Amino acid sequence: MAFDAVTTLIQIVDAAEQDLMEPKLLSILCPGGLMMVSLLETIELLSYKLHFLQAFLVECKTKMNDGDTRARILHTDVQDKVARIYEKYEIKSTRILLYSGDYWRDHWRTNAELKPCEDILRLLKRIVSDIEEVKDWILEEERRAALEAEEQNITIWDTYRNALKTENEVIVGLDSDIERIVNRLCYSYFMGPFLTILKNSNIDKFRKYVLKLQVMPLVGEGGIGKTTLAKRVYGHATTIASFHIRAWVVVSKVHNLKEMLIGLLRCISPISSEIYNLDEAQIAEKLSISLMGQKYLIFLDDIWTTAAWDAIQGYLPENFNGSRIIVTTRFKKVSKYLSMNPYLVKYQTFPDRWELFSRKVFRQSLCFPRKYVSLGERIVLGCGGLPLVVVLVSGVLATAKGSLEIWRDVARTLDGVGIYDNNKRISKIVSLSNKYLPSHLKSCFHYFGVFPEDSDIPIKKLINLWVAEGFIKPHNNMSLEEVGESYLHDLINSSLVQINELSIDGKVKSCSMHDRVHEVCVREAIEGNKLCIINDNHSPKASHWLSCQTSHWPITRASYRNCGPNEIHSVLCFGKEVNHSKYSFVYPCLKLLRVLDLSLVRCSQGMPREITDLVHLRYLALSTIGSLYEF
Repeated sequence: MAFDAVTTLIQIVDAAEQDLMEPKLLSILCPGGLMMVSLLETIELLSYKLHFLQAFLVECKTKMNDGDTRARILHTDVQDKVARIYEKYEIKSTRILLYSGDYWRDHWRTNAELKPCEDILRLLKRIVSDIEEVKDWILEEERRAALEAEEQNITIWDTYRNALKTENEVIVGLDSDIERIVNRLCYSYFMGPFLTILKNSNIDKFRKYVLKLQVMPLVGEGGIGKTTLAKRVYGHATTIASFHIRAWVVVSKVHNLKEMLIGLLRCISPISSEIYNLDEAQIAEKLSISLMGQKYLIFLDDIWTTAAWDAIQGYLPENFNGSRIIVTTRFKKVSKYLSMNPYLVKYQTFPDRWELFSRKVFRQSLCFPRKYVSLGERIVLGCGGLPLVVVLVSGVLATAKGSLEIWRDVARTLDGVGIYDNNKRISKIVSLSNKYLPSHLKSCFHYFGVFPEDSDIPIKKLINLWVAEGFIKPHNNMSLEEVGESYLHDLINSSLVQINELSIDGKVKSCSMHDRVHEVCVREAIEGNKLCIINDNHSPKASHWLSCQTSHWPITRASYRNCGPNEIHSVLCFGKEVNHSKYSFVYPCLKLLRVLDLSLVRCSQGMPREITDLVHLRYLALSTIGSLYEF
């Protein structure tokens, strides 16, 4: 049986790994330290690939019990392939990997040309290659089946989903980086400390170091592709097979420990809104208990300060089982604080930029019309090495309907930017994107500035807000929600907005905006007197939209006189610790309020009765215990 073959191979590999941890045998097989590292890496790599096959066969078995005919066919085919591999290597694997140290000592004395470590390594790599072919075959079959299912069940929303997914996921030039990072997370060993340990020939100490909790920072400029790269690593089949638990959270510029803890806990187990009633220590204890004894991968996206790491690291247990933490950061100082061996994400090469540009502008086609080639090369050269700039530029041109004038405008815009001035480059391109947006999309775009940086924005909420603000106009026989979805689609195709999650029916479930695009969006909205962001350093001023990102209620008796009665259209609160039972709620400047979002605010003593005075409200969101009539 193929499943027995996989299990047997796993047992052989595990036994070989245990044998190779014997110092005397290692000293005979691998006199050189680097060869030993390669051998151990390859054995662990083979082990993970075999466990992938084993997990797949178990999954097939489950589906077979539910009557899935395709799963039965796949199970049989994989059985046959693995059985052939086992037959091909069974005798050699048993003889080479499991012979005792005495065998090698005797043969080493009688044959000076014998190189056992190289022989074993060469054999293992052949086995790994064969197993990898089976794995690739499985993934190809799964992909083909998914395509067939889509073709047989095509709907308007299927087309919509596939178009969005394709446009949002063009990835170029990251394959080798993904492979290296996956290997480092799952199999590899950090060479500097290893060489120090090896001098002492202390294998136990070496093994303990390998299994120690380690941090891998991905460091590079904003927009260089750190998060894209990390997401691919996080969702890689080998990564998934290697860790019992994976959890992801965005840290951002101003870290919030409580939110970080809740975000990680949400990835591990279901949580309810009651968790916000717990303090940081209680939530941290829940997280630590969930991770205790598990082999886990934690991904902390966009760390700006060492303080953010100091705040959370104590709650990530040291299980000595190969758990890993992957971090993205713009700052070398932060990356070096976290690890002596950070991974530097490099700027994109011109050929990769050209391929990305071609596929984004011409919808996955690499066929570049001749009349655009000269301008295209000039534009791609002017993009610098940031994939984000290429994507933003492509978004402008993909919706330009072939206008050579717009192509020339983009080229001129990039010509005037210094080669290292990426902040100016991004700002100019985002402004150019806004310039060519249809008038009905401009306010929709700037409204993203209301949300805090790195927000995961639910689409239903976003479109309801757009409707309440009056951005969406009736069109044909479509509902306002459907028109709003088409607006969002246009912004995504312009590369100004990113898809975060798709729902089962193919619609966009949540979206976000890259933080460097968000910076420009916020700045333009503030300069246009549309937006005021209120934090601990800024009080309200005359603006249509007030975004409260502090624990304090934004409008008080002392501050409301800064705002006229016709200026504030919306108040959205994103501070989690505000308690409105302590504050007077409505002042004259809020009488014409259209939008009031208190969904993240605690109204512990009932809904504030002053809300009944807001007769122009079109959108109200709040969370409260009690009745309106308690006041």
